[in-house]
Amino acid sequence: MPLIASRRAVTIVSAGLRADRLRPDLTTIPLDGVEPGHVVLATRAGDNNRLLAVFRKAAEAHLTGPAPAG
Repeated sequence: MPLIASRRAVTIVSAGLRADRLRPDLTTIPLDGVEPGHVVLATRAGDNNRLLAVFRKAAEAHLTGPAPAG
């Protein structure tokens, strides 16, 4: 969040994000009429980080869409 607060980055978050949980120096702006986007998880080959494995499993359980080709 420091990069966002310093105006060096932006982020797009879920519409369900509660604005009252943000830092007081941040705000949200609704993006109406924007089509859903693709989510990609890129990792280093052979990365065996357990946190990464848990995140990947959670993402696969909650995201829907066509199976990747190949």
